[in-house]
Amino acid sequence: MLGAACLPAAGMGAAAPALDGFRIARRHKIVRTVPTPDFFEGMLLGNGDLGACITVRPDALGLHIGKSDSWDIRVSEDHTRYVLPFSDVLKLWDNASEAAKKQGKPEADYLEDSDPALRDYSDKVTSSYRKSWPRPWPCGIVWVHWDVPAVRVVRQELDPANGLFSLELARDGKAVHLFCFVNPESGHVCLWSEEAAAFRSVGYYPNIDAQAQLPEPQTNAARHDGSAEFTCLQSFPANTPGAADRSFALHGIVQGDWEWDGRTPQIFRSTLTQPLRLDIALYTPRDHAEPAAEAARVVRLQAQRPAPAIQHESETFWRAFWSRSAVALDDAELERLWYHNQYWLGCCLREGKVAPGLFGNWTSGHIGTAWHGDYHMNYNTQQVFWGVFSSNHADQHLPYIEIVENLMPMAETTAKQHFGLPGAYFPHSAYPVPSQAVPYPAPPWAYEICETPWTVQSLWWHYLYTLDEALLRRVYRPLKEAAQFIAAYAKRGDDGKFHLNPTVSPENWGFTVDRRLNQDCIMDLALARFLLRAVVEASEKLGVDADERRRWADLLANLAAYPKAEGPQGEVWLDVRNAPTGWIYNVPVTLAPVFPGEQVGLGSDARELEIARRTAAAVRLEGGNDIVYQPLIRARLGMLDLAWFKDEVRYCQMPNGIVQDRVRQTGGRYAETTDFDFMTHMGVWTENLSLPAVLNECMLQSYSGTLRLFPNTAKLGPARFRNLRARGAFLVSAAWDGKQVSPVEISSEKGGVARIANPWHPAGLAVTALPSGQPVAAETSGEVIRFETQAGKTYRVGRA
Repeated sequence: MLGAACLPAAGMGAAAPALDGFRIARRHKIVRTVPTPDFFEGMLLGNGDLGACITVRPDALGLHIGKSDSWDIRVSEDHTRYVLPFSDVLKLWDNASEAAKKQGKPEADYLEDSDPALRDYSDKVTSSYRKSWPRPWPCGIVWVHWDVPAVRVVRQELDPANGLFSLELARDGKAVHLFCFVNPESGHVCLWSEEAAAFRSVGYYPNIDAQAQLPEPQTNAARHDGSAEFTCLQSFPANTPGAADRSFALHGIVQGDWEWDGRTPQIFRSTLTQPLRLDIALYTPRDHAEPAAEAARVVRLQAQRPAPAIQHESETFWRAFWSRSAVALDDAELERLWYHNQYWLGCCLREGKVAPGLFGNWTSGHIGTAWHGDYHMNYNTQQVFWGVFSSNHADQHLPYIEIVENLMPMAETTAKQHFGLPGAYFPHSAYPVPSQAVPYPAPPWAYEICETPWTVQSLWWHYLYTLDEALLRRVYRPLKEAAQFIAAYAKRGDDGKFHLNPTVSPENWGFTVDRRLNQDCIMDLALARFLLRAVVEASEKLGVDADERRRWADLLANLAAYPKAEGPQGEVWLDVRNAPTGWIYNVPVTLAPVFPGEQVGLGSDARELEIARRTAAAVRLEGGNDIVYQPLIRARLGMLDLAWFKDEVRYCQMPNGIVQDRVRQTGGRYAETTDFDFMTHMGVWTENLSLPAVLNECMLQSYSGTLRLFPNTAKLGPARFRNLRARGAFLVSAAWDGKQVSPVEISSEKGGVARIANPWHPAGLAVTALPSGQPVAAETSGEVIRFETQAGKTYRVGRA
């Protein structure tokens, strides 16, 4: 319980202490009192680049090491010789459609599966993707062994406040404590004990996959300055023109009396009772021009320093991280969810580093390599970043911008050569390795038109939430090129409206007879509207592309309406024209106008809001891909029951606290024989680390340009937040006592007009400048109040 000391009485203006995110995170330590040998029981650590999973067996501790830019970079582009121009793909489609009709096949038949010509084409253009590479390459495991049963596991603990792992062992009735952390300032991992114990061996096992056909890692071990050292240099040969080979270099030092038997893996043994101190450094050519030399230099330097001193520096980093924003919730489970996932995001996202693929930087063996561990651009990659802006960690989005910039040449080439159109068409799948060809150009995946505006959407968010004009100039080109493709692809129909046809609903229907279920995809239309509004506003702000702007504005004003139909409870949205109501989807695609389209929500036209809520209540989802997506939409509509949300999270939660993709129901793509857990052990689904976004949307919404305080409080309980970021570069702090909102503080980074939906309506509002307390003039229109702000100033808004 938070108590009166943390939550001021609403409307009373009581001064409350500033929320300390570091302190609150500390009360949500992850604790286990039994061995945790499975990877998905292990404690997750990281510094935004290097990732570590610590597993504890009854006889040993395992340190599984991964890195965001450690990849088998071989890329096959053999499939490109089979890729047809879009016009020829349409001919294949039409031929398949005619053949299906003659055979009496249903209109919803998946032609790419049933038609021999289309199936043959799909097989050819996916031949490269069926290879096991490229993929993340796990960097190996370090095992620390002790005597069993003389030593037993008592307790392990991970503190998300500072990323410190601790393990308590019992030996002869006495406690032995091990500690581990990943250094945020370098690619360095430190593991040490405070007491002497009978640690029998320390061994490094590189990841060797006989089927990978990579050069064997160069490994060796030796004694140096009274310590045992081991090294591993794994090379990744490039097989694309102009691409350089890559590698990673790992160097480790074990201090004390250890003997190496001269064989590999590098196992050091001891018969002595002694403290343990292990330092590991991991570098790639992206980190340093000479990664092997740098890894050795860093680890030797750090090994000379007291471990607690290095850990104190690490804690300084995490204190700064938690100072960006904080929440305090009366519901401990929801509060824990926010802090744990913010911590894991901090472990896998970092400015200047490679953005995580499907499974981030936590890898071991084949864990983390499914579907190449790549970037899927129809929500998986984007979802990781859905909460970074509202949580005031916009810098965590910078690696995503790098993804988009790296994809630009491929996207422009695809638009020109495949579609014969200007602009950029972004691929369904992509790798963080040198490649120029779309990896998966197969029907129907290659023709989800929504993926192009979806890929660039968060670039505009970054500007809206920071008002960083330098960043706007940087991201304007991808936004513009995506809009140019959409504008060229759109065609005006007999109804006078523009349509984006043919298309494919995300992971639904495929190619259908007469393109019946390939018309007016609601996701395409919603994201096209978002993109066109963005480029119209961006071009105005930058004073460029006036002629293009007029064309974009005309297209925006005349886009086709969202497809609808009468369902059992009334009118609802459909994912495509002619689709049945009640279909089971993988994600809530029918709710695209709410999110990611951001056109319908609280404050919208009452009829549109009612259709949205009715669609949300009726949508059926198969599970696996909606644990963040669906609750976020419900929060946007003010209809999220947080008790239901917690149940959904528990269903998908692993022993180490991460929330995985897990199937919920059959009848859509899944059969009765489907293993409901087939995705849970593929790797750490980084997309679900964005769960804090759901809670942020319950406490503050600003996507429309109007601040809405605590718009979704069903089963939330008393809550406070500090410095959540809002559109317009505002930092907002507020509290909810379970009945009403307390006075709100708004800090303006860039100036401009602040708009707030009055949480005390119909009572009036008063705005004062802080710390002077001087009244600030405000205008009221209905329930919304607006007032001018100055950059760098803070304002208090309360009941008049």
